[in-house]
Amino acid sequence: MRGLAAPALMAAAIGLAGCQGGVWANVPVDNSPDGQACRVEAENDPEAQRIASAASSGNVAQDERVREELLVLLPRLWRACMMRRGAIRGGVEPTPRTRF
Repeated sequence: MRGLAAPALMAAAIGLAGCQGGVWANVPVDNSPDGQACRVEAENDPEAQRIASAASSGNVAQDERVREELLVLLPRLWRACMMRRGAIRGGVEPTPRTRF
């Protein structure tokens, strides 16, 4: 059951996204196999799932908090995955660009 719930929860959070890339706005567009695999890994991360599950779709303030948390967490998870795969080098983590 958990395997089926995880994509649904992240889809709901991504549905909260709005414009300008939504919760993925701070993740570089990278259609390489590594980039796509790291997006999936970030979506399936337990912390990302926990945050996404807090989206209420009826409470605007709560949904805003969920978006803000995902805007910070998803790029961090994606970047860590890309570094583990050797697709990007380490260094200073970029400052998040987009906030709602």
